[in-house]
This record gives sequence, structure tokens and C-alpha cells, in this order.
Amino acid sequence: MPFDRFNVSTENAANQMLTSNINYTAQDYTQNDFLTYLLKQSFLENGEPSTVFMRFWVKASHQGYKSVTWPRLWVMKTTLSQAALTEGVTPDGHTNVVKTVTAVPVQLGDYSIISDVLDAETLLPIIAAQGRELANNAGRLIDEYIQDTLANSSMWVMYAGTATSRATLTSSDTMNLDLVLKACTYLASQGQTGERFKIIMHPNVFLDYAQSSSTNTWLNKLIYEDFKGIKDGFVTAGVNYDIYVSANVKPFLVDPDDPASVDGDEFQVWPSYAFRDGAYGVWTLQNLQTFYKPYWAAGTEDPLNQRATVGWKCMYGCAVLNDLFIVRLETRAGTDYKRQETIS
Repeated sequence: MPFDRFNVSTENAANQMLTSNINYTAQDYTQNDFLTYLLKQSFLENGEPSTVFMRFWVKASHQGYKSVTWPRLWVMKTTLSQAALTEGVTPDGHTNVVKTVTAVPVQLGDYSIISDVLDAETLLPIIAAQGRELANNAGRLIDEYIQDTLANSSMWVMYAGTATSRATLTSSDTMNLDLVLKACTYLASQGQTGERFKIIMHPNVFLDYAQSSSTNTWLNKLIYEDFKGIKDGFVTAGVNYDIYVSANVKPFLVDPDDPASVDGDEFQVWPSYAFRDGAYGVWTLQNLQTFYKPYWAAGTEDPLNQRATVGWKCMYGCAVLNDLFIVRLETRAGTDYKRQETIS
């Protein structure tokens, strides 16, 4: 049949990508389901690298009413003489104590409104782009929630230099190999010498660690010749520890009115966390959920279909499970690169 130049609409229709083509009938997907799926994928791809503290948690074994619980067997105190056996005599047994750690979870969430005009005029795929920004924000908030739990626990704290408190840290009290080794020695002295400890620190703090004379003298060959490569925050390793960096590490602010302050000015103190497996737990009562509400979803509340929304929510519980398995290192930072400010 000769080509009909007056009937081109039929020829073009099969080659057009239209929103109406998004139809996974086998899974009963709609356009809204598909966009929600894309938004969820952006969370998985962009939010995960930000949640460094989420990578080393212990899962809770019980979920109660608005609570999560971790059971823990206490350390047995049987002595050598109590364990000595006499031939033919059944010895007395010794009981152990089961303790529980309980956390009350918090619910987190956020959303953004996208106007129809912005969606029509922007050169960006604005819904997916804003989904990525919400994902990064969600990762930061989850990490901050975990850090708030760690900061308010009764774990042991080590200070850089000769400082004996947060306020007495001077500008020269920065991170170095000696402080890291003291933390690892403390963790190993609690009875576990067969695992690699993890240390999470801010990039500003890691710069001090990498530039300290003791680090470069002793670990130069290990860092530069046996380097594993940077992945998911991992930057380098020592004899029995791995270091991870995260810009989400929250500093403490020392008030200039603190009578113990050595500087007399407001300054930041950076915590680093060294820990072994089982130090803290995180559990979800509500898994991370993402949402896309199209322009027509609000009904009479949005009669002209002017607003769409993208958002997320979750519910997490966190607790320190064993204070002996974690230590907080507090230092100043020789260089303070701040997170980029919002453009005004």
C-alpha cells in the first residue's frame, strides 16, 4: 500500500511516549504507582550512603506497644574455684541474669509541595529531583536521631590531649593516632580481641588524623600501599580498626559563658565514635515509606489541580545496648569546613 501523506497521525501514534503508556496491568500499576515506585528508587539510591550510623546497628528481637526491646545476657561472674570439679560430685550450677534494653521510637517525616507551573516550566524532572533531596534529608535526620541517642548515653568519653572535659579542649587538641589506639585498647580490654572495631568521624576530624605526625610515621605504608578503596564512607584501616567518615556527624557547641572554657569564645567540639559489634541497636516500627500525591489527589481542597506533593515518613527506635562496647572521642578540628549554606 502506498504511503498516505494525509494520514500521518496513525503512523506517529505508535512511536510516541505518552504518560498513558505507563500501565503495568500484570501488577495493576497506575501512573501514580509508577511515579511512587520511581520516588522510592531515588530514596534507595540516594539516601542510603548518608546513613552511616544505620549500617552497624543490632536488630531488636521484640516489638511492643510503641516500644522495641533488646534482651541481653549479663556477664557471668563464675570464679575458677567455683568451676573446679570433684570426681563423682555434681557441682552447684550458677545462674545468669537476662537484662533488657527498651527504646521508645520516634516518628519522622517530611514533604514538599510542587506547583503545576513549576512542574510545567522547569527544565528538571522536578518531582524526582525533589525526591532525591528529601531522601538525603531523611538520611541525615535518621543519622542525627541515632547520634542524639549515643550522645545522651553513659558511655565512656576520651578527650584529646590533656583535656579532662569538653570545655577544656584547646584548639591544638585534635584527632591523632594515639587517641584512636587508646580507644581500640579500651574496647579490646573489654574481652573482645578477635573483631575489627569501627570508628566514625567527621571529615574535618579525619583530616587531623591523617595529617598527624604519629599517623604518617606508623601507618604510612598501611594506608597508601594496602588501601582497600573508599566505599560507603570507608576511608582507611589500621591494625584492628576501620575508619568511616560522615558529614552527618553532629558537633557539640561549647558556650563561651562556661567557666571551664579555656578559650572564652564559642567553639565546636567534634565527637568520633569507636565501637564493636553489638554496641547499639536500631529498629523500625514503621519502615521508610515514600509518597507521591498527583495534582488531582486533593479533590475539592485543590479544585484547580495546582499542587502535587512528594514526601516520606518512618518510625525508628534506638538504644545503646552495652556501654562497654562503645567509646566517644571528643576533639577540636584544625580545619572547620562547614556544610554548604543554602543559597539566598
